[in-house]
Amino acid sequence: MREGLLTVLLAFTFSLAVACDGMAVLPRPVSTLADSGDYSTTTDSISSSCTVYRPSSLGEDHPIVVWGNGTGSTPLAYASFLRHIAGHGFVVAAANTTNAGSGEDMINCLDEVLEEYADNVNPDRIGTSGHSQGGSGAIMARADPHVVTSAPMQPAWLGLGLDAHTQDKQNGPMFLMSGSKDTVVDPEWHQGRIFSNAAVPVFWGTLQGATHFEPANNAGGFRGPATAWFLYQLMGDEEAAKLFVGDDCVLCTRSDWRVQKNDKDFF
Repeated sequence: MREGLLTVLLAFTFSLAVACDGMAVLPRPVSTLADSGDYSTTTDSISSSCTVYRPSSLGEDHPIVVWGNGTGSTPLAYASFLRHIAGHGFVVAAANTTNAGSGEDMINCLDEVLEEYADNVNPDRIGTSGHSQGGSGAIMARADPHVVTSAPMQPAWLGLGLDAHTQDKQNGPMFLMSGSKDTVVDPEWHQGRIFSNAAVPVFWGTLQGATHFEPANNAGGFRGPATAWFLYQLMGDEEAAKLFVGDDCVLCTRSDWRVQKNDKDFF
């Protein structure tokens, strides 16, 4: 009787240990990546055309994220999100322009950052992002050979400086973000065409219930996944990669995201 009870207890203990061990290796939840990173941050205005959000204490080889604002907006409209990205170890180059669609002001800001922080940044780990017209600018800037990935939020397919021919001249993978309730830049008409035209791997995620103004200030529901994308692409973070890679990727299995991929061999 005692031996039988001992066997049951040992089996239960072993099962619990295995379960706990399994829990330890689960990918980070999106909510965790929406939390603040390990770095305190500061903001530098290195010129009239470029604002930098960065870790207060800089080391070496920080990746760079180049940001483009929506029409009529400035970096202040997205300041909470840009500080958040900096808090995860990135140097954010935010162009002080209200018309970022051509991507030119974004690249000019990037050039200033590469010069100002030459000892602290890695010129081979650069990504672009932006909202609306700035998302289009992120695609345009993505054609620059120094940029290796992009994460545009609700970009337009054409107009406001965007050259549609640039969409098939990208240099690396893209995380394309849409909002299902976006009535300003319709997801199917705009992001759908970008997804179809892109000649690079694209992970297209549509956040259910999100309007066109989801990215304002702190990036809302885009905040955690966008952070994960840059951790994955620019820092090689294997846990962050699990949000995107595989048929059972974290975002693939969430009810609040609808996911499409154009290259399942990559993702």
